[in-house]
Amino acid sequence: MREHSVSGCLHRHCCTLLRQVIGAWCQGQCVDWRPLDDTGWEGLISESRLNGVSGVLYKLLPDDAPSSVRDVLRSDYQSQLAANILYLEKLGQIVPALKSAGVRFVVVKGAALLATVYSDMGMRAMKDVDLLVHHEDANILKPVMQQLGWQEEDEDIAGKHFGQRYRAETSFTRREGALLLRLEAHLDAPGVYPLAREAIWRKLVFVSAAGIDEMPVLSVPAHLNYLCTHFYYHHCGQGLKWLVDVALLIPQVRSWHDVVVDAYELGTTRPMHLALHDAARYLQVPVPTHIVETLRFLPMPLSLRLLFEMCKRSSLHYLGIRLLDLYRAPNWSTRLGYIWRKLTAPRWRRRALQRE
Repeated sequence: MREHSVSGCLHRHCCTLLRQVIGAWCQGQCVDWRPLDDTGWEGLISESRLNGVSGVLYKLLPDDAPSSVRDVLRSDYQSQLAANILYLEKLGQIVPALKSAGVRFVVVKGAALLATVYSDMGMRAMKDVDLLVHHEDANILKPVMQQLGWQEEDEDIAGKHFGQRYRAETSFTRREGALLLRLEAHLDAPGVYPLAREAIWRKLVFVSAAGIDEMPVLSVPAHLNYLCTHFYYHHCGQGLKWLVDVALLIPQVRSWHDVVVDAYELGTTRPMHLALHDAARYLQVPVPTHIVETLRFLPMPLSLRLLFEMCKRSSLHYLGIRLLDLYRAPNWSTRLGYIWRKLTAPRWRRRALQRE
């Protein structure tokens, strides 16, 4: 389901209230609830589901919320909680196995945020686990995952060589009862200047959380860069869930100088500027104005800037992402292979085979 644009629902009463409630929570403030009728509660539930934040809303409900509203949101929360516990349990097996095999990797996005910034594992919806894997270690990944009972999802479509496949990523699946678990392994961070792609591997830290010892995650400035870039490159700046991730990480920043330096080094100044501006505007999260303005005027590589301007527009997003994939490819052999597979294995056929 396509998530709503943050800016697209500004004038709808329910979405405005949802942003106010979640914005106050992101800042650690008490939520000031206003009286709502049945229609208002129905609209709030609908907006929270469309924006992927129904688990957050459930934990923030006032004591006098209607029982029917609480029951609906509790169902969403409990489903997310059960899935997230299972994902983190499996991640607890994957992390030591990859480290023992010598794979350089880092956990990003949902799983990393659940382990570091979310206070409740049921609040953040997570459809898969995302890893950033060093391209030199890509071929070690598959046998390790297979030993753990995971199967590569689209090898029959994308070819045999991970790193020369669709969007420089691969996915693994594992069925646990009625739930199909997915893990996405990315060879490159979205929107990072290719000449600086090695720099991100110098920005790792290790945390012990959610029952996982020494889990590699990105430092706060680097992860904030990653989330802001992902928010705009892959989601066109749409989806309140992604903006909440950014907003929760902002208070963890100890050095805004490091944030700016990382953005300049990685070529992510423009998406950083826009995402931080959105977090301050729509969720009222305090962001130093001079930092937002500095990021606004810092240059980024012209080639990346043009691709970014395409990716952030819904009408040009698909073309922009495809061109970004070509731009990120390590060599022309990979680019030509990518084009051939896009021509011979279009998205509809890929999905058809996955359903089979």
